[in-house]
Amino acid sequence: MKILYFDVLSLFYSNEYFHHNGSVHAKYKEWFNTRTKTLLEMVEPDFQAIDKLRNAASEAGLLLYPLGSSYDREYLIEHGVFSSDELAPETELPFRMQMDDNNPVRRLIAHAYGLNAQWYVCGEIGSEELLQPYPERHLRSEFGKGVTSELIAKIRALKSANY
Repeated sequence: MKILYFDVLSLFYSNEYFHHNGSVHAKYKEWFNTRTKTLLEMVEPDFQAIDKLRNAASEAGLLLYPLGSSYDREYLIEHGVFSSDELAPETELPFRMQMDDNNPVRRLIAHAYGLNAQWYVCGEIGSEELLQPYPERHLRSEFGKGVTSELIAKIRALKSANY
């Protein structure tokens, strides 16, 4: 199994997306100040970015899995963003993983280990120092740009990768 972990916020709500969609950015600001609903319920995500990510992952033989805990696997399925077939399954995290550990890189490594999966990660991670031992697995992209053609090319290139 090969899994591409991704950051929902930086890829589906990029600066680039807001720059081209003023009304969406205004709704995002409203959400940020009120937070009465979840972001996905209040602000339309970049569906073109989602489709590009979905298609590239499918072409490369990767299952997707969201980083973080706010917009987890079940949430994305419930809100029709992805189907269960497109997302990697849940697994019990190893006992070494603390229940309150919110570090997305430690959680993704534990999750991939639990599934015995090859893993890759994209989006704005925030814990890049933990990824230093795995430079070939971190698909870097330009900050704030979201799902770019360069990122899509990196994902598609994973079709033949074996790390």
